[in-house]
Amino acid sequence: MAEQQFEQHTVLKSLLLHLLPGIPILIGLFFFSLPVFSEVLGIDVELKVILGLNLACLFTLVPLQLGILLYEGKKLNGRYTLKGVLGNTEKNPLKDYLIFVPILLIFSIVMFTLIAPVVNPEIVKALFSWYPEEYNLQNAMNLDDLQAFAAYSGIFLLLALYILCNGILGPFVEELYFRGYLLPRMDAYANKWAPALNVVLFSLYHFFSPWENPIRIIALLPLGYLVWWKKDMRFSMLVHILLNTAGGLMILMAVLTA
Repeated sequence: MAEQQFEQHTVLKSLLLHLLPGIPILIGLFFFSLPVFSEVLGIDVELKVILGLNLACLFTLVPLQLGILLYEGKKLNGRYTLKGVLGNTEKNPLKDYLIFVPILLIFSIVMFTLIAPVVNPEIVKALFSWYPEEYNLQNAMNLDDLQAFAAYSGIFLLLALYILCNGILGPFVEELYFRGYLLPRMDAYANKWAPALNVVLFSLYHFFSPWENPIRIIALLPLGYLVWWKKDMRFSMLVHILLNTAGGLMILMAVLTA
């Protein structure tokens, strides 16, 4: 099957489309972390930042990035659709998913759960001591004492939102947008460096956690090149969803057994 050709983005357009969607997410995190939202939903105010992240995902990330994709579909087809918008959709043999997804998932888990807790605090101390500590999600998601979450009110609603928004919807839409829409339109100016640049810009777009950029880039770089090589964003989508969902499921299991 002939590879679909996409109109290529300029460097400036590509940079803006990668980075600008991170601004409303950052604003949404601070806005939805206001205590009023926790109080309305009956969730302990100490969990307000985790709630803020999930509501920001639901009300800024998903509609904005999906809206851009649908708008592109309307320009191409005269109606709101994803037809002709997404690349990296070639389906690979099942054995490839069974081999690559577990390997890259384990690699990412090692980077984020074993390496990040050692490296990130040093980066925060050196460069981001000015950032409000309560909005550091690595601190808010204290995986060293999971059973402590059982004492918080509204924890089951929060975990349901976390798994739905941060575990499934957010990663699904991000992969459509970054790997399905943006990456195929970078070839003209980035060529073989497109996956690396795409991963770097994807990491930088997380304005609410800049100290995680080194670990995040290293963790996701092999995944970016795998998608580019196999022309299939299902690899990154599966790893991204499984990785993000794992944290919520770990807390849920701890709460249920507390």
